Amino acid sequence: MDEKIQALMKSVDALVTDIMEPLRRKMINESAFARLYAALEEIELVIRQEQQIDRQLAAQLFLVYSQLVTQSNYVYDKSPFVPHIGKLQGMIRKIFGGALQNV
Repeated sequence: MDEKIQALMKSVDALVTDIMEPLRRKMINESAFARLYAALEEIELVIRQEQQIDRQLAAQLFLVYSQLVTQSNYVYDKSPFVPHIGKLQGMIRKIFGGALQNV
């Protein structure tokens, strides 16, 4: 794995921690999500032509996405969660399933 993707993966790893702690308290860390989206955009550009994607990245994104959905089920006002669920789902599709969306 080249240095740029390693640095991005390290950044995502730190952001997942910044996102998960408040999320478990049913809170959204808006700035961490904004930084995560920026990192994912960059990752998508770097790995666009790759046939294999880092397993850790898949696990981290699944963790954040599944916790967003789960925690949103425990709150009355889902409005802070819904935009992030949709955006993260779109980014995951873009990174991992772009070719499959046209099937």
